[in-house]
Amino acid sequence: MQSEILETNPGADIAVYAVWVPFLGGSEDAIDVSVMSDERVQHLWDESAVTSDWFGSNAFDSGTGYDYFLIYGPDARWTQSDVPALTASGATIIGQSGELRGAVEELLAS
Repeated sequence: MQSEILETNPGADIAVYAVWVPFLGGSEDAIDVSVMSDERVQHLWDESAVTSDWFGSNAFDSGTGYDYFLIYGPDARWTQSDVPALTASGATIIGQSGELRGAVEELLAS
């Protein structure tokens, strides 16, 4: 994400939310912002893994999820009653890095 997308598109209007969860022994102290140090990345800590449970059930039908990406288009808006449609998603981030890069490049070209 950092080197293949953000660094190669420094002027792109992209917002990245890196949500860190307490899986595989992770703790808030283990967050490594150097992995994605671009100023467009917002690092968030989800101690209760609420995001993993919700997205795992609603985006992946897996119950709990981590190490995945979700891409929403520039017009996506979240409300109390409406969840925007995904443009692309996948897991794992490294395992599907080509799909991630392709989806972002397609959005940037539109």
